[in-house]
Parts: sequence; C-alpha cells; structure tokens
Amino acid sequence: MVTSGNGKYFSSLSSRLYKGIDFVPVRELADLLEARTYYNDLAKKIVVYLGNHKVKVTALNPFIMIDNAFFQMPISTDFDENGIWVPLNYFIDLISVYSPIPISYNTDTHTLSLVKERVNILAVNVEEKVNGTLIRIATLRKFDLPNLAVRLSQGWMYVDIYGGRIDSTRLRSNRSVGIIRKLVPIQFEESAQLSFHLKKPVEKEDISISSSSNEILVSVRTSKKIPDNMIIDLEQERKKWLIDKIIIDPGHGGKDPGTIGYGRLKEKDVVLDVGKRLKKLLQKKLHVDVLMTRDSDRFVELRERSAFANRNGGKLFVSIHANAVKNNYSRSAKGVETYCLGLARTESDRAIAEKENSVIKYEDSWSETYANFSDENYILLAMAQNSFNQESHELAAAVQKELPRALNTKNRGVKQSNLIVLIGTSMPKILVEVGFISNPSEAKKLRTKKYRQKVAEKIFAGIKTFKESSERAVLGSLNGSR
Repeated sequence: MVTSGNGKYFSSLSSRLYKGIDFVPVRELADLLEARTYYNDLAKKIVVYLGNHKVKVTALNPFIMIDNAFFQMPISTDFDENGIWVPLNYFIDLISVYSPIPISYNTDTHTLSLVKERVNILAVNVEEKVNGTLIRIATLRKFDLPNLAVRLSQGWMYVDIYGGRIDSTRLRSNRSVGIIRKLVPIQFEESAQLSFHLKKPVEKEDISISSSSNEILVSVRTSKKIPDNMIIDLEQERKKWLIDKIIIDPGHGGKDPGTIGYGRLKEKDVVLDVGKRLKKLLQKKLHVDVLMTRDSDRFVELRERSAFANRNGGKLFVSIHANAVKNNYSRSAKGVETYCLGLARTESDRAIAEKENSVIKYEDSWSETYANFSDENYILLAMAQNSFNQESHELAAAVQKELPRALNTKNRGVKQSNLIVLIGTSMPKILVEVGFISNPSEAKKLRTKKYRQKVAEKIFAGIKTFKESSERAVLGSLNGSR
C-alpha cells in the first residue's frame, strides 16, 4: 500500500514477498515518484532519473549505481516479463536521500509513505561564461519548446514555463552572477515564471533557449567574440572526445591457442584474422588510427593488453574471441554475444570468465600477479573504473545489434562478467564472442575468409554507430558552447 503524507490512501504497487522482503517493479515505483526511466532491454538495465540524479538498476544484481557511486543491497534484484523488481526496503533506504519527493517505507505495515509536492522545477543555477551567461534550470520532466517563452521588459528577462511548478521559497535568490542581478520566481495557476533582473540591456536575438529531458538551458550572449585561447581550448577539448584511435585485441596467441574447436580449429587463428580485417575496415572507412595488441601469432599477457591500450591513448578497446562448450551434448550451442566488465550473473557468464581468464596460466608470474583476484577484489577494481560503464554498454549494444541477424545465428545478447582483460582499460571496452567453434556448423563457417569478413564488417558497423552517436552528443554540446 502507498499513502500520502497525511495518511490518506493514495494508490498501490504490484508486489510479491520473497524471504520476508517486499519486491516491487522499478517502473511502477518510478511512475509513483513521477520519475523518468530509460530501459535497455539487451543489458537488462533500467535508469531512473530522480531530479538531477541517475539511479541505474540491473537485473539479478545487488549493486545499484547512483550518479557515479556504487551501492550494494543485501539481496539481488529480480527479473521477469514485467521488468526488474527491487527489494523495496533496501532500495528505498538508498534512494530516499536523492528523491525530490520525500519517501519512506515501514517494514512492519508494508506501507510506503510519500509526500507529493507537485514540484517539477527543482533549481536554477547561473554560470558566467567567456561570451555570456548560461542559466541552467533543473526539471523533473522535459518541457517542450512550445511550452517555453522568453521575453524582455524594462530591464527584466522573463522565462515562462507552461505546466511548470515551483517552490518559490527555494528558488528565490539575490546572488549576482554574470549579467543576472537577481532571480524572482512566481507561480501562476498554469505556469511558472522565472524573472531575472539584468545588469544591462540585451537584445532578443542574443537569447537562446533549449530543453532536454531534465534541464532547460537559457543562454544570454553578451560578447560577440571568443578569445583566441578559448577557441584553442575548445579545439583541444573537441579532439579529446573524438574517437580517433581504436585498440583491437585478438584474444590468445602464441603458446596460448585459446579454445580448440571442431576440426581442430584454433580460436587464436580465427580471432587474429577477424581482427586484421576489422582494422582495415576502420582505417579505410572511418579514417581512424587502429592498433592491435598482437598482429601475429604471439602471446601477450592480459595485463599487457590493457596497458598497451592505455599507453597508446586508445579511445575504444575491442577484444575479439570465439566461444566453445566442453560438453559433447552441448555442441549444438551457437550464436554471438558481447560482454562488458561486471559481475557474472549466470553460470554461463561465469564459465566465459573462467575460460577467458584461464590465459593467466601461460603467464610466468601469474600466481603472484593474480593471487588476490577474488570476487571482493574484483568488485573494488570494477567500482574504481565505473566512469566508462555506460559507454561500454552502449558500444556492446551497438555491436550486438549488428551481428546476429547478418550472420543468421542466435542472438545471445549483451552480458557482463569479471573479465580480467577488460580491467584497467581507461576507455569504453567490450569483449565480442563471434561464434561457437565447438559447433560443427559455426566452426565450418568461421574457417572461411568470406564469413570472417562478414563478422568484421558487422563489428565495424556497430563501432561506427557508437562513434557517430557519441561524437554527435559530446561534440554537439561543445560546439554549442562557442
């Protein structure tokens, strides 16, 4: 049951009891909190936007990420055809401090209490820029441009937000920043008005307004010319975010053959050939710098692969492997799957990690280097590198979308596991399993140059999609700051 702050019955949530703990669907809870959500079906991950905060929840996983920090619940989330379910009491304990709507849960009465203030405009931040003033208005939902208006009158700039709801006592500010002398918010019946007292007159054409999912931006230009050093800084920032160097990592090699599949087909040979073909495509069609952790039949230690990527300033890391199963009855297993760094959720994901991590037995100092590689230490390593988790999942989804249909094979989805080769790379990183060489049919296809070329083309297509969308999102915002 859900009650409002005064105890009056408000609504109910779907729920089920497991080991004395109430589980509820994340989407229903988000709707109750008037929070937007984004669901990634391939990764089985949902993002809940609580004001300016992002809460990321993964199916069958006890870890949730709030902004850039990981938190662990004592019990994992659940998953079924209705989506991801969370243990309510533990989940509320973690998100309550971030929720714009005050919320609490009583485990004795199984009652969720909240106070809906109907506020959807949370804060106003004014920033002084080189060529003017930027006003950031934090919102709980997106306001379409037809519902936004800016007008000037007698030294004031008025921003009208139709459907906006504010707490005028919180937003009022007399702090002077940039061209803004002070802010006076006013709530009308159907709209909110933010009144900005200006220090000097501006022209209407120098004002621009835009809206995103949780923010309204008002830009007031006061200088027509950007200093030369600022242009240089912007160009350097732009180059930093360009995906202009890609690291391809063909798995195994040398004394490590990887999996030996049907007909004695060696994994190390298949993935090296696919990697070389992918390199040619990237250089020819995307005109990017491409480096390979190995371009011949030689052995490279796992830690050296990630170190090589970092040392050479890679922007993406793509490790290529081929799959296999040991049991004869499973020779029918087939398909492609793409992995990100994370805690293994299933036995098959753990088996992949065991197979790919087994490379360490070929390393001279493996017992010393990996002696402390436990689940607990892995969690700490993964948490320390969470800055590229989202980008890695997006890259994995883009590649995985291309491969199965084109290769006419099973789509095994985007997964995650504790893969040592992905630990330490400071960039978006994925591991692609291009097929099962233990499957006679897929092994036969993977022996052919034509099929390997097709595999390389589809990995290339996924990388191209990710590169274009990432650069458009990041570089577009940089260009808008000019």
